[in-house]
Amino acid sequence: MTTQTNDPDQDLSTQYEDGGRIFLRRLTPDDVSQDYLDWFQDETVTEFLDSRRLTRASVIDYIEAGAAAKQHYMYGIFDKESGRHVGNIKVGPIQWNHLVSDLVCVIGAREFWGKGLAKEAIRLGNRVAFDVHGMRKVSGGIASGNIGSIKAYTGADWVIEATMKGHHLINGEPQDRVVVSCFNPKFFPQES
Repeated sequence: MTTQTNDPDQDLSTQYEDGGRIFLRRLTPDDVSQDYLDWFQDETVTEFLDSRRLTRASVIDYIEAGAAAKQHYMYGIFDKESGRHVGNIKVGPIQWNHLVSDLVCVIGAREFWGKGLAKEAIRLGNRVAFDVHGMRKVSGGIASGNIGSIKAYTGADWVIEATMKGHHLINGEPQDRVVVSCFNPKFFPQES
C-alpha cells in the first residue's frame, strides 16, 4: 500500500484554505450536529444522493472507520465568515494501489446553494486529495439530471470522461451517469 504524501491524521484541526470564502477541515464527532443530520432528511438535498436518513452514531462510525482503514476521509466545508458547517467533501473510496479516488461534494445547507461554494470546495478538495493524500486522479459519477453538480465540477477544472447510459434510477426514471475527473498535474502535466 502506498502511503500519503502528508499524514492527514496528524492534526485533525488543520484547516485547508486558499483565500476564498470557505475552508475544509477533517470532520470529528463534534461536527455531527442535528443540522448535519437534517441535511440527509431533506428530500431536495438528497435527491441525487444514496445517503439518506442517517443517524448520529452511523455517521460517526463512518467517519472514524473510514479514516482508521484509510479508505476514505471526510472533510467539512465551513463558511469562513460565520464558521458554519455547510457541507462535506469526501475523499474516497481510495484505491491506494492506483493512487485514485472518488471526490464527493455536497452542500447540505440549502441557503448556501447557488453561491459558487461547491465549485470552490471542489477545487480545494482537489488540492487536499492531491497534496495531502497523494492521489494522481480523482473522479466521480453524477446523475445527468444533477445539472448543478455537473456545472460545479466542470467549473472546478474537472473534465467529463464518459457517459454511462441509463446507469441511475432517480425517482424510478433512468438517468445517465456522467463520469467526471480531475488530474493531478504532478502526474499528468499534459492535462494542466
